[in-house]
Amino acid sequence: MVNTILGIIFVMSYILMIVLLIRGGNPTIILIGTGILWAVLGGLGVNGVVNDLIGAQISNNGAALMTILFGAWFAQVLLKTGIVPTIIRTAVELGGDSPKLVVVLIMVVVSFLFTSLFSIGPVIAVGVIVLPVMISIGVKPVIATVAYVISIGIGSLVNVSQYQVLRGLVPFCDVPEEFGSPWTPYAFIAFGIGLLVNIVGVLVAMHLTNSKKKVKSWAVKEDGFDGEEAKFAPAYACIAPFIPVLLVILFKVNIFVAFIIGAIYAIGTTKIMHRKIRVFPMISKTFQCGFSEASGMVMYMICTYVLAAGARAATPIIQESFGRFFPQTTLGLCLLIALGVPLLLYRGPLAIGGAGAAFFATIAAVGAIPSSFIWMMAYTVSGIHYALDPTASCNVWSCSYTKVKPTTFIKMVLPINWIFGICIIATLYFMHG
Repeated sequence: MVNTILGIIFVMSYILMIVLLIRGGNPTIILIGTGILWAVLGGLGVNGVVNDLIGAQISNNGAALMTILFGAWFAQVLLKTGIVPTIIRTAVELGGDSPKLVVVLIMVVVSFLFTSLFSIGPVIAVGVIVLPVMISIGVKPVIATVAYVISIGIGSLVNVSQYQVLRGLVPFCDVPEEFGSPWTPYAFIAFGIGLLVNIVGVLVAMHLTNSKKKVKSWAVKEDGFDGEEAKFAPAYACIAPFIPVLLVILFKVNIFVAFIIGAIYAIGTTKIMHRKIRVFPMISKTFQCGFSEASGMVMYMICTYVLAAGARAATPIIQESFGRFFPQTTLGLCLLIALGVPLLLYRGPLAIGGAGAAFFATIAAVGAIPSSFIWMMAYTVSGIHYALDPTASCNVWSCSYTKVKPTTFIKMVLPINWIFGICIIATLYFMHG
């Protein structure tokens, strides 16, 4: 009876968290406050809350938080050397005056870029380029926003920084420190399927909304080199975004070393064309800028870790109250999540960065489903959630920039993302279920 009452309080607090987030409450206070409440419901005392819930999340996930900072630094290098604008400009020019072709090329480019780019800084830096491009060629703001954030979500499936960050949310699973098998083959297949499915979904949405405005293709101005920042980069420099991913996956290079090698290559190859680039000042400047922009993301992830840890602390309550309703086979888990994609909204019951932490922890505690499969499903869910949840930082910024209401965004993104989710979950089941 006691656990049932505590379970009801857990559910009510989750609903309250959603309401507060929807009404624009401070996410830091809301997420940490909810995490503390859940931990208290799970039996943690003051000492446990201070040391195990909050303090431990910072110390235990130090490497993941540093990965965010290094990823943000690498992103700044790609931006300051002109590599990212060059890749985007090339894609837009190839699209000519066809809005649909431009959108497809932008989605492909953004998806590949965000296999290495990470955190809100790069989301903003790339967004201020590609969103005006799509809107200026007649694409409705809501479709442009959806096309952009979905592409980021696709890229996250093979993002080495995202891999490290998510490890901290599922400590109950035996997750390898390095990005590798059996995750890697599935991740790349899911990436390809997700890209195809989402492109088709966005094109269908464009057709149904009858966007017929005719405008000329937008292009990045080639103003040449200005100061210590390059406006464009040579073709051989444009492989830089993919160097860290390849080094980590193919050669098992430490992720921080991989970012450093990628950054040195980007700066060195760009300097060949732009002699005024000063290598060490640029490294210092991009470090400072990247770390500054990523600081908010680090704080946000700490809050998410606290919330997830609080949910895990309440696992016995959830297991006792609702455990009998949880799936105990890989097929049951896949069906539940595939049908329940809307439950990822607002850090819902299936969102690994929210109340879903208790859901996956409970399934792991039951022991009927292999730990490796639970991990791959949790990571898959994070990729779906990343592009769907209006409280995710990239979605908050994108909707704000294009002046799209969250409800309008959800109505457009949910059908596309739901189909995307079903497809990659089905792929996971057939490969590892």
